[in-house]
Parts: sequence; C-alpha cells; structure tokens
Amino acid sequence: RQGDVYSPPVEPGFDLVVVHQVLHFLHDPARAVHEARRLVNPGGRLLIVDFAPHALEFLRTDHAHRRLGFRDDTIVGWLEQSGLRPDEPRRIEPTDTGDDERLVVTLWLAHDPAPATDSTTDAIPEGALR
Repeated sequence: RQGDVYSPPVEPGFDLVVVHQVLHFLHDPARAVHEARRLVNPGGRLLIVDFAPHALEFLRTDHAHRRLGFRDDTIVGWLEQSGLRPDEPRRIEPTDTGDDERLVVTLWLAHDPAPATDSTTDAIPEGALR
C-alpha cells in the first residue's frame, strides 16, 4: 500500500511499526516519527532503521538524500518527545572494504510504556536487538 508518511493511510493498532531507510529522504523526519508512533499499540514498539552520520555528499545529488544520517540524540529525542521509551541504539557496521567512508546503519528501538493490551504480541522479544 502506498501512502503519505505524514498521514499514514492506516488506522492505529500495530504491535510493531518499522520505519526503514526513510527518514533521510524527508524534509520533516520528526513529524514522520510522531506519525509512526501514533500507530503503535499500548505496549507496542517502534523500530527506526537509518544511517548514522556520514559525509557521503554524492547521496544528496545522486539519490535525493536530504540528510546525511542521524545522531543518536536526535532520534532518541524524537522518540522520547513522542512518548516512547528508547533502548540503546545498535549499530550495524559493514566489513572493512578499504574505503575512507562507509555507511553505518543504526537501529533505534523504542517501547510504548503503557501496559500491553491483550491483543499485543511480542513481535520482537525484549532484548532481541541487544
């Protein structure tokens, strides 16, 4: 299904919402995080996957990236402002290819602190990304 990230075409009610490699394209990524959070059930989780800060300027011109990655405190701040409790970010580093600059992917997982409803399943077991 295709839709607007600032106004998702689905009703809230998800145990897990994943925002994967999207935020670096957006003019207002904080708003997209807020909208994604709105979809999360009580006790549910929001997982953001995107790049750590980097200096690969060609991604702006060749691939329309608006941002060259995100700092942990930026994403964690947006998650906390949205009422979620973030875990420690986790990095996925590529194997050394000898390049000067490598893209590092970061996973930010956050939980809704409200008690889970009966319908909430444990889509990602507690601590699975640690």
